[in-house]
Amino acid sequence: MSPKLVACLTAALTTWAACGSTPEVDPPGTGDFEGLPTGTEQWKRVCATGHGDAITAAFCAGDEPPAITSLAELQALVGLDASNRATTRAMMTGVSTGVGVRTITPLNPRAILVGPPPTGVPAPAFTALAFARGEPLVEMIARDPGTGTLHFFALRFHPACEATAAGCNFADLLTPSIESDWTRYTIYDEETIKNTPLDCLSCHQTDGPGTPKILRMQELRVPWNHWFASNFLNQREHDFRVAHAASYGGIAQFGQLESPAELELFLRDNGFSPQPNEYDSGLINVELRQTGTSAAWQEIYDRAVAGLAIPPPYHDVDPTDPAKVGSMIDTYRQVVDGTLARDLLPDIRDTLLDAALPAMSIRPAPGLDGRGILVHMCARCHNSRLDQTQSRARFNVETLDALDRGEKDLAIMRLQLPDGDPRKMPPPRFHTLSAAERDLAIQALAQ
Repeated sequence: MSPKLVACLTAALTTWAACGSTPEVDPPGTGDFEGLPTGTEQWKRVCATGHGDAITAAFCAGDEPPAITSLAELQALVGLDASNRATTRAMMTGVSTGVGVRTITPLNPRAILVGPPPTGVPAPAFTALAFARGEPLVEMIARDPGTGTLHFFALRFHPACEATAAGCNFADLLTPSIESDWTRYTIYDEETIKNTPLDCLSCHQTDGPGTPKILRMQELRVPWNHWFASNFLNQREHDFRVAHAASYGGIAQFGQLESPAELELFLRDNGFSPQPNEYDSGLINVELRQTGTSAAWQEIYDRAVAGLAIPPPYHDVDPTDPAKVGSMIDTYRQVVDGTLARDLLPDIRDTLLDAALPAMSIRPAPGLDGRGILVHMCARCHNSRLDQTQSRARFNVETLDALDRGEKDLAIMRLQLPDGDPRKMPPPRFHTLSAAERDLAIQALAQ
């Protein structure tokens, strides 16, 4: 199977692969950004908000959008520089419970930069930025010093490969290439993307409109199972360093990577502790060593299965397959070193253990009936707490019995769409159903 065909078949996961005889050079017209404004039109909308946070101020300082052609330029624009400890702290995590749940792994981690650094007291204004290779997407957050309100942004950039006849391959998206040579971008505010799978507030304002927005770090306490803790090297960080000899996400990994304690302190200083459905890695690890199971983890996982909270991180330290990881490292190094053709690089993110998928809430919990599957897979985005003016609020898994026949039939249709269709439910970037699980969900909706 050719790498181009592989890219096409995984389009539902990346949403950026160009399929067909010509490259798709305007992905915001499809997928997660379908129907949304782009470029200067969307920039004007962001600036029209009049927000006083540092990100809005940086993007709206001139009469036109600022020129940005790389991740480094974006980080400089919003005042984050991993090389400057006076302004910035930089961390990495190899597991995500957000939009990167299926794509962030120890070989392709999420880089997080925050500033100003924690000082023991709240910061009137701060900025945070998160990036992982594989998708031309950067997530950003800033606090408005005037109102104390958090504002969320998603920046969709266009790497140069999108404009080529061949389109983008995995080497274009998963090596340092993706961090530079951007041809254009669109910055989206939380209001514009709130009715899409990229909705920031599903996780950052879980109690709904009018309630406080928060920063998320469910794994708030030492030993931070899934974070790269530079003060005590773990296997996941070791694998990452073997694979990546250069910087990643604006972080020169060996000199600038901080302990996740810095992010913990940053959240505590600014009032985001304790965390909802917090993952106590120390207690979970002790219970796993003693009995092979963890009651503490099971409790927070059961809340996610019941639709009461976002999913917790994987219960064990590493959800990846060691054999797959070793093979991916070898191939990645050959491509980066130039001894293997770039178009032969596979998707190095494809290392998760199949058995880990239900525990990560990518697959439903075992043994659920159709209604339970719908709740576990859909409640994060379809519940009574979200903004009820959104169209997706019409499908509320908390009130399945009250849904009209038309809404249930629409849900059944969307469950049966192919993965490449942006209307597919549940969104493939978050969840996967087997044929049997899908049939059970459809049977529940058919009642």
